[in-house]
Amino acid sequence: MKLKKLILIPEVAQLYSHLESDFEKEIYTAALRNYCSMGNPIRFNNFAFVIRELLTKVVDRLATTEDVKKAKWYSKESEDYEVTRKQQLKFCAQGYFVDSVLPDWIEEEVDEFIKEYVKLYRKLNQYTHISEKYKGLSPQKAFSFLKDLVVTFSAILSTLSDIKGHITEEIESEVHDVVFDKLMFESHEALIELSGQTIVEGINIEGYWLSRVEPDSIMFEGEGFVECELNYGSKHDGMSMSHDVPFSFCLVASIEKPTELDFYEQGMYLDNSSFYE
Repeated sequence: MKLKKLILIPEVAQLYSHLESDFEKEIYTAALRNYCSMGNPIRFNNFAFVIRELLTKVVDRLATTEDVKKAKWYSKESEDYEVTRKQQLKFCAQGYFVDSVLPDWIEEEVDEFIKEYVKLYRKLNQYTHISEKYKGLSPQKAFSFLKDLVVTFSAILSTLSDIKGHITEEIESEVHDVVFDKLMFESHEALIELSGQTIVEGINIEGYWLSRVEPDSIMFEGEGFVECELNYGSKHDGMSMSHDVPFSFCLVASIEKPTELDFYEQGMYLDNSSFYE
């Protein structure tokens, strides 16, 4: 099979979408080119070797030794390596988040991801070693093995993306009530300048998101508007008016205690400009 035709096969093409750098894509193309060397009896072994190296390169990109060592959960486990492959895989999935802030079902997902990676790596090792069993495979069997490898590779990277998404969703959901309470108090303090008596009637959070994850801390950003009642004058000779004030905010917390939030720098910014127009 020619390379131009091979890279159009959906299962083969899908893996390209999971690779980020030109270098990774070039390695993958080189692996496929090895496979297409039809006259070479060890073409599949060569393909498997390059795919194994590509798998390693992707993990090294997602979890550098320096980054893994910064994680609070990191501890040296091997005399031979600063960081083990298992620790790299754990970092690929959960980053700097410590186990204690993650629900059990996410930890199970992380464990399953690591098992699937190890299973694929061992399979690639098996194919890489040149033996009579995997030397000179028939075109049908070689193609079947190729599809199995690239589909599994893609599935592992897709699973990794899903786990990261699940972690973000869980952390954002866990802090929801804390975010609301923080904004309710802060908005009242910030709106006092608009009237002698300001009543905050409601906080509408249009959206907030986990915007940054550092070794020691996490940051949330968001926006919305405050529904308030502004009162002027005395009890018998006063007036009231309703007003919506847009706001944006930035909150930070420890990586180990994500619900203990504090405002970052100026904290909650209320845009009062429409009030003065």
